[in-house]
Amino acid sequence: MSPGADRGALDRLRAAGFPVTHEVGRGMEGVVAALDDERVVKAWDRRPRAEVDRLRTFYAAVATGLRDVGAPFAVPEVLEVAEVGGLVVTVHPWLRGRALALDGTRPEPVVEVLEWLARVEPHPDMAALPVPDGEAAFDPAVPFGWSMAALVERRAPLLGDAVAPGVVDRLAAALRALEPVPPRLVHGDLGPVHVLLEDGRPTGLLDFGYVSTVGDPAFDAAVAACLQDMFGPGAAAATAAFDELSVGRLGHDPDRLVLHRAAYGLVTASCLADHPGRHLTWCLDLVGAWDGR
Repeated sequence: MSPGADRGALDRLRAAGFPVTHEVGRGMEGVVAALDDERVVKAWDRRPRAEVDRLRTFYAAVATGLRDVGAPFAVPEVLEVAEVGGLVVTVHPWLRGRALALDGTRPEPVVEVLEWLARVEPHPDMAALPVPDGEAAFDPAVPFGWSMAALVERRAPLLGDAVAPGVVDRLAAALRALEPVPPRLVHGDLGPVHVLLEDGRPTGLLDFGYVSTVGDPAFDAAVAACLQDMFGPGAAAATAAFDELSVGRLGHDPDRLVLHRAAYGLVTASCLADHPGRHLTWCLDLVGAWDGR
């Protein structure tokens, strides 16, 4: 969305009676502006109303689950949905805090978030979202490894010969061979930019929706490890350090982490197949790291 389109969206919101004060942020999906000290409004760029309504259902279940376990951080619940001049508009609580990524990458706050997510009892509405966009939602009754294996098999053809069929077959077989675990809430794309902090502790968790479902908590830990530092010179060391915490504090098996990262890498690469560059290469490297073990 261009800056001009952003200003137009805010003008339309004001004309519709939303007391917009100032822009808070913008991203690939729209612009967020303040309404008052407690609420923000988001004008969506591409999401149709049905998808936003589904997201509202998902966030309501997540927020309830986190409150039930006493988690100290909030999520951007959808308080209201409206349509304004062709825009889908949502109202959310204003989540306070500063993104962890802006204060330097430290694994401990993300690991704390993972610990809380793994305590949340699953609810069917937490599996309401497609995994990822364009795909079906995962069935909570099916083991996560089996659902991920089927997704890998469906997405691999989008990559052409970037991943050999033998690798895809072995990856899918390894995912299906995983010992099932009790499903828990999975963010699915948990990077430092998604964790808000105040006084060094998590106060907000943002941007569910890419691979958000109920499933294996080790998947979340595996992905969080590689998102600590994607492209920097210390990326490998950051992933290894996060894995060490995941094994020691969360009890995850290191081989399971590498396998889940490969699945995440292949699925994400399939979403980037028409956009070659370092992100696509990074994703394929996650597959290669597993295959080369």
